[in-house]
Amino acid sequence: MADIADRIIEIIAKEAKLERDKLTLDTRLQDLKIESLDLVQILFAIEDEFDVYVPYNDEAYKLDTLGDVVKGVNRLIAEKQAEAPSKT
Repeated sequence: MADIADRIIEIIAKEAKLERDKLTLDTRLQDLKIESLDLVQILFAIEDEFDVYVPYNDEAYKLDTLGDVVKGVNRLIAEKQAEAPSKT
């Protein structure tokens, strides 16, 4: 999970032009004051990086902190892997 967290934080820092060192899993998204266009770019970058679809307006994926984003992406990855046909 740490690798995924690092990759997500890197994406957010790059796309929102924020200092990476100031972002932690406890950082609230609201406090970052990310413009809506930047948020869309971040979501696209996360989707591309992890080959998942991030349901932006889904109640099950309420995102308050960067940690919530990481948990959500981990859940999406796990769901995708569970749906993939096994290669046996």
